[in-house]
Amino acid sequence: MSVIDEIKQRLDIVDVVSDYVTLQKAGRNFKALCPFHTEKTASFFIFPERQSWHCFGSCGMGGDIFSFMMKKESINFSEALGLLANRAGVTLVTRQKERAEDREAERLYQVNEAAARYYHYLLLNAKPAELARRYLSERGISKETIDSFELGFSPDSWDALRQHLISRGYKGDELMAAGLVVEKDGEASYDMFRNRLMIPIRNGKGSVAGFGARALALDGSTPKYLNSPQTAVFDKSGILYGIDRARGAIREQGLAIVVEGYMDVLIAHQYGMANVVASMGTSLTEKQMGIIKRLTKNLVLALDADAAGDEATLRGLQVARQAFSERISASERDLMGGISKLRGSLKIIHLPRGKDPDEVIRENPQHWQIMVDGATSLMDYFFEAVTSKLDLGKDEGKADAAEQLLPLISEIADSVERELYLNKLAHLLGVGEKTLSWRAAQLRPTMRERATRKVSLPSAQTIRHPLEERYLSLLLQHPELRHRGKELPPDCFEGTENRELFIALLDSPDEESLRQSLDVSLWEHLDLLMGRALPPANNRELETAFSDCTRRLGEQRLRRLKTLEETLFSEAQSQGNEEEVQALLQKALEPNIELRNLLLEGKNARKGA
Repeated sequence: MSVIDEIKQRLDIVDVVSDYVTLQKAGRNFKALCPFHTEKTASFFIFPERQSWHCFGSCGMGGDIFSFMMKKESINFSEALGLLANRAGVTLVTRQKERAEDREAERLYQVNEAAARYYHYLLLNAKPAELARRYLSERGISKETIDSFELGFSPDSWDALRQHLISRGYKGDELMAAGLVVEKDGEASYDMFRNRLMIPIRNGKGSVAGFGARALALDGSTPKYLNSPQTAVFDKSGILYGIDRARGAIREQGLAIVVEGYMDVLIAHQYGMANVVASMGTSLTEKQMGIIKRLTKNLVLALDADAAGDEATLRGLQVARQAFSERISASERDLMGGISKLRGSLKIIHLPRGKDPDEVIRENPQHWQIMVDGATSLMDYFFEAVTSKLDLGKDEGKADAAEQLLPLISEIADSVERELYLNKLAHLLGVGEKTLSWRAAQLRPTMRERATRKVSLPSAQTIRHPLEERYLSLLLQHPELRHRGKELPPDCFEGTENRELFIALLDSPDEESLRQSLDVSLWEHLDLLMGRALPPANNRELETAFSDCTRRLGEQRLRRLKTLEETLFSEAQSQGNEEEVQALLQKALEPNIELRNLLLEGKNARKGA
């Protein structure tokens, strides 16, 4: 949850605005004389359910709790964020603290880079590294790959690395912070890695964040693989090996292939398969899926044959499925009752028993590509994994299969594909499709159960704005469109982060100046939009997509305004306030005419496409 969302959850816009304006109850809402212009009739309204405000008078302004504070106090976003955070009891990361953390992280990256260069030199030149060189040769790793990935060797010494780095000006506490040396009983420190093949692990920007270290075959050391400990720059669950090399290929091909091991990635890239990354021997995590999701919505997982049905594997696949699922509105739901849809393609490669991806690729690269192209869908894999452990000849087995598979089937976005899997399950269990549809309805929560669940109030605070984010991603990733942003007013953006980013974007010539003009609380959102996967497009397709986003955002703004006016109109009519009803009717004509023109414009544009 962002700090902005946290503040919105803790504060109520009615309480905040009432400190500045005398509010009167107006049905479910509140009204007052607008604090931003002179008027005799109240036209300023607060909508608690949406946590928003709007003036239906001459200024026509509106927004959320942040925009109100900025306007009323004549302050910028950072200052409004500080005031509201203080009121909500939310601690902010200051720019000074952020810069200090950045400096610390940069120093750790420098230490790791120096260690990687040292290890690499030893691998190429040191006599004790002969065993490591022979191992790489036996695994088919070329000299070019060794150099490209800067593979290395750690000597069988307690302090060789420590002494080397200290002689280069690094401090002992920096080496400990980077996880390169460890302290024993609060006394002497010693090198973390000894007599191992060293594999630098780089983040998405190419900086060495940590190391994977493999024990050499004849050495007998345990564990077989030893990774850097968690540090300020290294989190094994939040990084993918090879991601720095694979980002471009994943975007270009629209597909990410995830394997388990370092050697699998090295061989894949050596053979030109640059969209391959590794989870480093663990099940996929939410953080790792977040990295992939920003690059593509198409994922293939290479799984060991022995992993089929394994609980850890299934948990990882559930993480992947959930990461690619998006909540849908009530209007999109059908008889199956799913509350989310899978937005992407998730497939599984069944590896030959006893073989790793690197072996398959070395033996026959074309066969590996055939396996990728013919990967099993995630749903087929779930069918196989679930039913293989159940006795479908018994009623209990059938019931368990239905209970585990029906919720997954209900979340398939394509209705035809969903119908096929429903039919497949019905055939496996020997029951009718109607029975399964009814059972699916029983599995989902009832309306009463959903209504009684504890949810954040108001719900509008945690709503995502995908159209706004897509528009901003287009502007950010295609600077040639930047001048077109002036076609939209800022109030087209309902999301606070999106609105502030849009305003700053129009005044910033490049990404670095944009980042520095933003409050640090918006940096993560900026990175998310910069890394968002967009489908490949030529100039014409890009222009069409951008124009469509612009038009639809304008439509959304007018529909939003129309909805607010209809709400007020209904309440005024129920209270018998004829004068207010007439005034609102007159005011409602303006957005209705604008909306009609926009819809006609969109219809004509689609006809001409």
